[in-house]
Amino acid sequence: MQVSYSKTPRSIKILIWAIVLTSFLSPIFTFTLNHYFKISGPSQWFALSNWGLTRGWLWQPLTYSFIQSIDVGITLSLLVSLFFHMLLLWFSGSEIQGRYGTRAFLLFYLGGALIAGMIAAAALLAFSSQSVVIGSAPPIYALMMVWVMLNSDLELSFLFLIRFKAKWLVAILLGIALLVNLSYGEFIPFLADVVGIGWGFLIGRLVWKLPNPYPLNLEFPKRKKNGKIININVMQESDKAFMDRMLEKIGRKGERSLTKRERQRMKNISERTK
Repeated sequence: MQVSYSKTPRSIKILIWAIVLTSFLSPIFTFTLNHYFKISGPSQWFALSNWGLTRGWLWQPLTYSFIQSIDVGITLSLLVSLFFHMLLLWFSGSEIQGRYGTRAFLLFYLGGALIAGMIAAAALLAFSSQSVVIGSAPPIYALMMVWVMLNSDLELSFLFLIRFKAKWLVAILLGIALLVNLSYGEFIPFLADVVGIGWGFLIGRLVWKLPNPYPLNLEFPKRKKNGKIININVMQESDKAFMDRMLEKIGRKGERSLTKRERQRMKNISERTK
């Protein structure tokens, strides 16, 4: 599905503008209120923290997703983070809303932010943590998970030389993002991100009935009675699971979507079962 800004759904535009404006204005107002009036500002009001929750600011498990930074200035890291998150929101969100409608999309996006925020809030209070959870990563990671479930077999090319499937690119990007949090010891933001990914996977599988892009239908090598291994592949997707996945792929995208290797394996399986 191709998207262009002129065709971007209104709800996506509203979300993007809300996050961008909040992320830019929050540091300015926070600095002004902190420096001149010695009171807390939007960065403290909206970011998810133990400090805010104990003061009864119960909106924080949702509003944290509209704050990209708790600094009192606009930094390069804020600009880079904001750019990539909004790009992912625009790209994946537009396709998902186009398929399932505005209401379902907003329930999915805001629901993912809220579920991740509530679990992170519970962890902050349980461990009396001083961590601060900010950013739209949890709901956007949920969007990426559903997007890759819709396009798991989409092939991408890099410099017209390297070809790889979209699902592996998304897996690498999500893995790097999670490792960054762990490298800084940010375990509760890490938890929020994992919850966001899990939310996307569960809604995709249970509600929208999308295929699992990372199937674990694996069979281990079988042994003869004398102990010799007759299957030298350590782990391989079972023939039945493979055929089911291929038939589902053909039903969704047509027979031309099969790769040469997939066609050959289907042929081999058919010959063995005759």
